Amino acid sequence: MRQLPLISRRAAAAVAGIALVGSVAACGPKEAGDAKGGGAAGDPKQGGTLTVLNREPQSDFDPARLYTSGGGNIPSLVFRTLTTRNRADGAAGTKVVPDLATDLGTPSEDAKVWTYKLKDGLAYEDGSPITSADVKYGIERSFAGELSGGAPYLRDWLVGGERYQGPYKDKGGDGLKSIETPDAKTLVFHLKKPEGDFPYLATQTQFAPVPKAKDTGTKYEEHPVSSGPYKVVRNTGDGERLLLERNPHWSAKTDSQRHAYPDRIEVKSGLDPAVINQRLSTGSG
Repeated sequence: MRQLPLISRRAAAAVAGIALVGSVAACGPKEAGDAKGGGAAGDPKQGGTLTVLNREPQSDFDPARLYTSGGGNIPSLVFRTLTTRNRADGAAGTKVVPDLATDLGTPSEDAKVWTYKLKDGLAYEDGSPITSADVKYGIERSFAGELSGGAPYLRDWLVGGERYQGPYKDKGGDGLKSIETPDAKTLVFHLKKPEGDFPYLATQTQFAPVPKAKDTGTKYEEHPVSSGPYKVVRNTGDGERLLLERNPHWSAKTDSQRHAYPDRIEVKSGLDPAVINQRLSTGSG
C-alpha cells in the first residue's frame, strides 16, 4: 500500500493526537425528547450547551501559533482554513476537502504554483466579508517571531519565506510576494519546488483568515475574530477555559464539515482524569 507523503502523514498524526488527548463531552437538554435540544436517539437537533472536559491544556489560541491539522477539534469551530480534514471515521477521515476554498486548489504543471478561489458568502462574526487578503495576512502573521510555535512548512516552502520576518517588522511593505491576491477571492502561492501535498498544508490553522484591522498581535488569542460557526465570548487562561457561542454570520451553505448543533460550547482544559470522571459521574459538567 502506498504511504502518504511526509506532510500527509504528519498531518494525519496530528489529527490522531487531537482525538486521543482524553477529552470527553456532554451535551443536551434535561428532557430527553426535547424537540429543540434533541433526544437520546434519532436525528441530531440544534440547541443546548456542550461541555468539553479536556485532560490536555489548551494554550496559544491564536491560529498563527497552533500546530494542528484542520485546526483541531475545538479551534476548528472558530478558525476555518482553505482546506480541512474530512469529518468522517476511518480512512475517509485522512482525506482533505475544501473549506474556505471552492476546491483543493489548482496546481501549475510543475506543481510550483497553486491557485485557490474563495467561496461566495464567507463572513466573519461581525458580518464583514472574508477576503483573500485576510488569508494572506493570516499566513504572514505566522512568520512573526512574537507568534512562534506553528508548523514550519510555510517558511520552507514559500519563495522568500526563509527571509520574511512577519508583518510587524514589515510595516508598510507588501508582505510575502510569493502570495499574490489578484482579487478579493483569489490566492496564488509560489513555491520553491514542486509540492503535490500543498492541499494538506492548507489545512493548517496558519491558513485561517485574520482581518488586519482587528489584529492585536500577541493579544489576538484573547478574542480572535471567528470565521467558523462559533465565536469566542470568553477566554480565560490563554484558552484553558473557553466559552463559545454561535457566530450569527456563519452559513452552513458554505460549510459541509461543521454542523454546529449546540447553542453554546464550554471548554475546560488541563483537568486531572479523576476530576473529569468525577464530574461526569455526578453530571456536574
